[in-house]
Amino acid sequence: MFASPIRLILLYTLSLPALWCSSHSFAQTNNNDVSISGFGTLGVVHNDTRQVDIIRNLSQNNGVGFTRQTDVGMDSNLGLQVDGRFSDTLDGAIQVISRRNPDQFHPQLSWAYLRYLPNDNLTIRTGRLGFDAYMLADSKNVGYSYIWIRPPIDFFGSLILSYFDGADLRYTHNLEDGKITSKFFSGIAREKLNTGYANQILSLAGSKLLGGHVEFEQDYWTSRLSYSVLQIANEYPRLTSTLGKLQSPAYQTFIPNGSTIASELSLQNKLVRYTALGIVYDNSPFLGQFMLNDIHSDSLIIPHSRAGFLTLSYRINKWTPYSSLSAVRPIGGNNITTTPGMPPSAVTLINRINRRVIGQENNQTTFTTGIRYDLTNSSNIKVQIDQIHNIDHLLVRNVQPGWNGHANLISASYNFIF
Repeated sequence: MFASPIRLILLYTLSLPALWCSSHSFAQTNNNDVSISGFGTLGVVHNDTRQVDIIRNLSQNNGVGFTRQTDVGMDSNLGLQVDGRFSDTLDGAIQVISRRNPDQFHPQLSWAYLRYLPNDNLTIRTGRLGFDAYMLADSKNVGYSYIWIRPPIDFFGSLILSYFDGADLRYTHNLEDGKITSKFFSGIAREKLNTGYANQILSLAGSKLLGGHVEFEQDYWTSRLSYSVLQIANEYPRLTSTLGKLQSPAYQTFIPNGSTIASELSLQNKLVRYTALGIVYDNSPFLGQFMLNDIHSDSLIIPHSRAGFLTLSYRINKWTPYSSLSAVRPIGGNNITTTPGMPPSAVTLINRINRRVIGQENNQTTFTTGIRYDLTNSSNIKVQIDQIHNIDHLLVRNVQPGWNGHANLISASYNFIF
């Protein structure tokens, strides 16, 4: 189902030296053709319980609460971007961001692309691109650009990709009372995903990605419908021994459908589908945002879930109070069932798989209230309170015995662009 992106990656590889050389040349001849900009967030967050770590997204191996009750690394980051214009129809950009991923701050190349603009309606890019499976997804690290301190965890936290290497095509068609924009992309993932277990990393390197969206803008309304498919290239390391047991003749004596179970558990070459709908109403001073998503995979390891959020805000001079309600829920049950007469060793194995491997579903609700104050045209501060109710533990880390599923976060941040 995937078109091979080898040519796209080859073009990307060849384009980077050209981008650098051209940027260097332009910087020497005309400073207006090269610009440097950046963004950053300095954040602090406090969790009222030490019985669990709340994380910003699945890229973080620990968070705030159990590991550190007060943390400055969950939301803090720093990004630098270089934009170069080579002609009226060709430009490019390189962006590097440093953030906690998974436990320490490391610079990461998040964007590095060439962009071709043959006319006012068509844009073609190739290189390293942001993965905008949802509205706001490719700018979720730029704290200045959105209303909250962090995008709703229940909605954005399960997105396991932030960039890919490949190409995209964007076409805009103007209407009498609005415009329609279509975007299509294809490429290869490079990131690594933390699983919440020590030394257990799922590499997405080599995973193929394909997708796109249709967006409609009219007056104060913007709506987008998007669909993306990720084909995971590698196996989940924690599964290796379990899959071997299920496929072995010894275990198949007790679990006749062991090969089928192993196939359903396996991640390698399985598809993960992202479907999302977003609607934004922006009529200053009022702003409303409503989004829904559906994540579904062919593997029992990645649970089927649906999430959504509603955010309302109202600007009063430099102050913008806001409230948000977000939630994610599991769809269906993934557990493998045992059968009467199954030997205790086989029951133990299946129970262990259900509990440790596929038993962590996505079930969380968050109510958020906060206020943003615009210091200047390029900086703001925010204060936010999150009341979290967690039932299943996919989006948290280091759950301690006796935790009642409730956590309250108090956060503040200073955000800037330059």
